[in-house]
Amino acid sequence: MWLFPKAFSLSNLAVSHMSHSIETIYSYAHMRISKINISMGKEYDIMKWIEVSISTTSKGVEFVEAVLLMSGITGWQVFDIEEMEEHLANNPKEWDCLDEHVFDDYPQAVTLMFFVSDDQVGNELIDEIKSSIGNMAFEQKDVDLGSLQVSLSTVDDDNWLESWKEFFVPFAIGEKLVIKPPWESYEDNEKIIVDINPGHLFGTGHHETTRMSIEALERHLKPGHKMLDLGSGSGILSVVGIMLGAENSHAADNSPGAIGVTELNAQANGIEDGKIKVYVGDVVKDTHIRQELYVHQYDLIVANIITDVIIELSPILYQMGTLKPGGVYISSGIIDDRLDEVFHAIQNAGFTVIETILDGGWVSFVAQ
Repeated sequence: MWLFPKAFSLSNLAVSHMSHSIETIYSYAHMRISKINISMGKEYDIMKWIEVSISTTSKGVEFVEAVLLMSGITGWQVFDIEEMEEHLANNPKEWDCLDEHVFDDYPQAVTLMFFVSDDQVGNELIDEIKSSIGNMAFEQKDVDLGSLQVSLSTVDDDNWLESWKEFFVPFAIGEKLVIKPPWESYEDNEKIIVDINPGHLFGTGHHETTRMSIEALERHLKPGHKMLDLGSGSGILSVVGIMLGAENSHAADNSPGAIGVTELNAQANGIEDGKIKVYVGDVVKDTHIRQELYVHQYDLIVANIITDVIIELSPILYQMGTLKPGGVYISSGIIDDRLDEVFHAIQNAGFTVIETILDGGWVSFVAQ
C-alpha cells in the first residue's frame, strides 16, 4: 500500500523529522568548480563531491557528530530507520497511506552522510576524520559505536543537484515565515515567503541551528535595525532579516562562494542591491573582518557557527563594542554537551544571556 504525506514528499522525512537531521553538507575548502544552469535561470557554481557515509548506532551519533564538528564539517544528514519509524507511529495524522517498502533503500545501520570536495583538500579531510574516529573508538570503548565503517562514493554534479531538490520543499518557521526553494510554488497571503537556494553552502533553515536563529530574529529584530550575520553561508539569515524589516545586513563567511549565493537569494526575494553586503574571511582571525565589520555598531548580531568559534568570537565583539547598547546577540550552532561552557564564555565576555533555547541536541543563546 502506498503512503502519500499531506504536507511534503516522503523523501523529506530524512531531513525534516530527525532530531539530528541537517541539510546536505558543503565543505569550506577551495574546490574545483563546474557550471550548471539551475532553475533560478542563472548560471551557478557548484562542486565536484565525494559522498562520505559513516555507520554507527543511535548512541554513537553524537560522538561522530563531535568528530565532524571538530574537523570543520558543519552539516550532515542522519539516517536512522528506528527514529523514522517512531516518528511515523507517533504522528499518524501527518500521513495518508504508507508504502510498506518505504525504508528498503535506507541504510540498515544508523548512518551519517556528508559531502567533501573531490580534490586533495577533501581527501585530506577524509583522512583526518578517519583518524579522529579511530581515536574516538579507542577512547570510548564502553560505548556501542557500531562498526564506524567509512564508505566513499563520487557524486555526479547533475545527480547531486536533483537529489538535493528532493529534500528541500516549502516549510514554515516561527509565526511569520515560510522558506521555500525557487523550484517550488507556494502561496500564503498571511506569511512572509522566502526563496532560498543554498547552492553549495550551508543554510536552508531545515537544521535546528538555523531554525532557532530565524525564530530569534522574529522575536527580536525591529524595523530599521542594522544587523551583522556571521557564518552567513547561503545568506538565509540576512535575507530573512531584511524581509522582517532590517535596514541592512553585513554578512561574513569563510567561503568565497557565499557572495554569489547570497546575491542570488537576495535577488530572488526582491531585495535591493546593497542591502546585504558579504565579506569573505575568518570571523575570528582575519584582521580585515575586524577592521571592516567589528568597528561598526549593530542593533542585532547573529552568529550561526560552530561552538569553538562562538567562544572565541564573543569577547572580540564585546571588547570592540560591535553590539549597540540594548542590542541583541544571537548565537547558534552549539552542541548541547557544551551548553554550560558557551554560556559562561558569553557571560564572561561581558554579555548577559537572556534566553537559552534547546532543540534536537542543539543550543542557541540570546544575549544583550
